[in-house]
Amino acid sequence: MHVDDFIDNEYQRHNYARFFFMLHRLSAALYYDFKPWIDQYKLFCDYGDQRYRVTGCSRLGDIWLSTNFKADAGYDLRVDLEECSNWGETP
Repeated sequence: MHVDDFIDNEYQRHNYARFFFMLHRLSAALYYDFKPWIDQYKLFCDYGDQRYRVTGCSRLGDIWLSTNFKADAGYDLRVDLEECSNWGETP
């Protein structure tokens, strides 16, 4: 599933994750203008048998996962978000 479809079609489900992805899908100009406020929101999920920090998403529709829970950028994996579960604000 493309991240934009997740944002638009998961009504009343995964609201926090949808909000996080919506912020990370802003245009670059808006994202960097609002970055001081966006940075307060953290997203975590389970992928396979491990917990990851979600650091962003791409226009191609995949999401970025990091094993480093303190990482604000960068990723270890780029995956389809349908392969993830247990979305949340905490590790």
